[in-house]
Amino acid sequence: MSTAHLAIDLGASSGRAIVGLLHGDPAIVELKEVHRFEHHPCPTPAGPVWDLTGIWLNVLEGIRQASDWCRENDVQLLSIGVDTWGVDWALVGSSGELLALPHCYRDPQNQEAMDRVLDVVGGREALYARTGIQLMQINSLFQVAARNNREPELVQAAHRLLFMPDLFHYWLSGEMTTERTIASTSGMLALETGDWDVELMEQLNIPTGMLGPIIDPGDVVGNIRNEIAESTGAEASVKIIAPGAHDTASAVAAVPVDQALGDARWAYLSSGTWSLLGAELNQSFASGESCAAPFTNELGLSGTTRFLKNIAGLWLVQELRREELEAGREISFSEMTQQAAGAEAFRTLVDPNASQFAAPGNMAEKIKAFAEATGQPLPETLGQLVRCCLDSLALCYRETVDLLEEILGQRIEVLYIVGGGANNRLLTEITSTVMQRPVSAGPTEATAIGNVLTQALGCGVLADRFQIRDVVSRSFEPEIFLPENSAIVMDKSVYSRYRKILGSSF
Repeated sequence: MSTAHLAIDLGASSGRAIVGLLHGDPAIVELKEVHRFEHHPCPTPAGPVWDLTGIWLNVLEGIRQASDWCRENDVQLLSIGVDTWGVDWALVGSSGELLALPHCYRDPQNQEAMDRVLDVVGGREALYARTGIQLMQINSLFQVAARNNREPELVQAAHRLLFMPDLFHYWLSGEMTTERTIASTSGMLALETGDWDVELMEQLNIPTGMLGPIIDPGDVVGNIRNEIAESTGAEASVKIIAPGAHDTASAVAAVPVDQALGDARWAYLSSGTWSLLGAELNQSFASGESCAAPFTNELGLSGTTRFLKNIAGLWLVQELRREELEAGREISFSEMTQQAAGAEAFRTLVDPNASQFAAPGNMAEKIKAFAEATGQPLPETLGQLVRCCLDSLALCYRETVDLLEEILGQRIEVLYIVGGGANNRLLTEITSTVMQRPVSAGPTEATAIGNVLTQALGCGVLADRFQIRDVVSRSFEPEIFLPENSAIVMDKSVYSRYRKILGSSF
């Protein structure tokens, strides 16, 4: 019997509604995108906020299109689940009213709050030992502390703090829940328990009554509200099921792993605006070395830990394209990559995680300034700029895998790249060359696949996370890149040169 499940996959700049059709014996999954839209943070005097009503109207349109598609194809839509980017949240009052628009994680207020929190808790190492989370100013903990400092009455009035996917699940079902994988991005959970660190919140004078019950991926949130069913044409029996509500959790669930490799002998790279590179572990892991690296402990399906590091990702290339478009030069990512392929390899390198690259704007000039400050040739063409970004990212991936191996004490045999970045064949080839390991690229829609199949798990169609990966492996053929097949030549001095420029500031 065929079953259909709708993934509402919301990134930080776009969203999609994708129907996953599960059928056959043994089962395979097929995807049908029924709606796509863009959205952007809105500047306000209080800081950048998300266009929440705009996103919500597009979510409803996605459900409407999915319901129509399922009727036309004579399949039953069983469930809907929402995944989003991490860390951002909203406050809801006791009547269910949204108390304020959720702020974008790039809000500059967060840095000052981070400094204050670290002073209170005794520094980076002390906080990391409690939460196991990579300390970044975007973390929800620092966002909440910033809001509590500026608007304490607002935070005290909150009945619930809901992360972005939890808010949409609430609007769809009427039930307020907090899904564990998205909560684990916050820096507000205790490493040892995977539950709210109430003692930490109290130490920071943050109200804890707004912290609600935590559910797991695959748990049923509730049924779709009658008003939503009527306005979208969905059946009243449709369930709202929590996927890995953090998009990376869903993406990692869909990594087509060779089960024979065993734990920690493979690494994943969820590649998009951000690059999330790490290993799937059976338990959390926090040490002085992992804090210094730093690696974060985010939660995944079935009690697993996503032991990973946040890397700048294709954000740099996206910013270069935005600058081209603003200058009136129409160009696609594919054309940019073609130009990069014709540029000299490893000519200019940057630290993709350098703080100056985090903020939008003037990316080309920032890259040139970094090159000048570190005594390297300045990129003169768009192809050279893009090649600099791709080469630097690949070298950063190697450095991260090296750290991962050192901390875990095991060699990583293969890197699985999933997400939109798996479409960039040049970056994947450079990565395989730099790492001197096989790289498996695909599926590109890993987040939607993981979302859909975790819903199927919640509906009882699949039994466990291993069955999920079996379905993925049967349904999609990844492309394998081997270093011995690469036409890219890398001198041994390149990696040493890259390591020397890390942490450069000016």
